[in-house]
Amino acid sequence: MAKTHQTENPIYKALMKRAEADVATAVASLIVHFDSPSSGTSLKELEHLLTTISTAEQRVATLNKHFNNTQI
Repeated sequence: MAKTHQTENPIYKALMKRAEADVATAVASLIVHFDSPSSGTSLKELEHLLTTISTAEQRVATLNKHFNNTQI
């Protein structure tokens, strides 16, 4: 575990923003597909977007668990 609170570290911020952007992009894409379904969109593509969201949310949780140590 990190010995200090890392939320002001530029690398921490970049990793967090990248994960948040991945979530936002995938959610937006799913909304578009749900609102106007296309016959060219496969379930596999939609599952990939869901996996992208899940993975990015896990990255956020991991960053918070190990580097957002507010109890120090």
